[in-house]
Amino acid sequence: MKCMIIGGFLGSGKTTTIRKLIEHLGKQGQKTAIIVNEIGEIGIDGDMVSGPGVETREITSGCVCCTLRISMEYTIKTLMSEYSPDTIIIEPTGIAFPRQIKGNIEKMNLPGLSFAPIVNLVDASRLSTDPENLQNFMLNQIDEAEVMAINKVDLIKRERLLEICVFLRKLNPKARMFHFSAREEEEEEEGAFGTLLEMLGESSREKSAPQGRNSIDMSGVSAYSSAFEISSPEISPEIAVSVTGQILEDIRDRAKELNPEFIGHIKLSFTHRDTLVKGSVTSAHESPEIEVLKKVGNTRSKIKVLSALTAVPREELVRAVDMAVCGQLENQQLSFKKAEGAGRHGHHH
Repeated sequence: MKCMIIGGFLGSGKTTTIRKLIEHLGKQGQKTAIIVNEIGEIGIDGDMVSGPGVETREITSGCVCCTLRISMEYTIKTLMSEYSPDTIIIEPTGIAFPRQIKGNIEKMNLPGLSFAPIVNLVDASRLSTDPENLQNFMLNQIDEAEVMAINKVDLIKRERLLEICVFLRKLNPKARMFHFSAREEEEEEEGAFGTLLEMLGESSREKSAPQGRNSIDMSGVSAYSSAFEISSPEISPEIAVSVTGQILEDIRDRAKELNPEFIGHIKLSFTHRDTLVKGSVTSAHESPEIEVLKKVGNTRSKIKVLSALTAVPREELVRAVDMAVCGQLENQQLSFKKAEGAGRHGHHH
């Protein structure tokens, strides 16, 4: 069984990339399992990557490279015994240390397990080429990558891409590097994912990192997740899309008042019947990106929000998220309640 660790900072496009990878592996007849690790206590990305022929597990309320090692071991062993996947893809939180995760899994001494090269996704549209502006954990992720995947190149000019490549090469001279756009559906992207799969077909040579570093403490990121159940029976997809965008803009604007230059990730999923609306914002100066996915058999309508932002006090983040969601749902005259247990605990730094 091959283990692929696909890391990258919050909002770099890991979930979209993994969805495309699953499609390609499926075409090759591979059975794939995915472990999604969210920093908040409510998982969102598991909904996005699940599908026929794919087993998905979520590990929430912390980071698998430090606080959740035991959950990770249990999850991998269960997947191996119950599902026997050919490939297991791990999507860690955006602040994780990939080499530490690899070291933890190596210590489990699982039979027949090999590692693909560690992939780190970089968002070309947001990466600062001034090392002073990059948090230590971001520099660490770049340094630990064996494959540097520069994503969202459709949003930048060619000269800027060259500048980013030169900058990343200085920080990590050893990694193999390629650029692509995970969201673009054109045929040419088949080439990019083919290249990525080829690289992932090789074996990891990276030595594991020392244990015991706490990625959450080192990141300076506050996280909060919450869920809201909606009891209004009729919600059109247009309203779901509109509410998603408005909530994300509202949280972004409130967070901006607390830290005008925040980076991180505000993610929202709105499920209603057979529709899943996914939205995200990854910096103070960005508009929400929204996708509509078709799902089958969602009986309950629910909104889940996860926010993980730099240098925003957690109490303020909690207030900003809850006020934004409640305000927009009340505006639409939708009846709702906060899900039991949602948002009661989380990380506070």
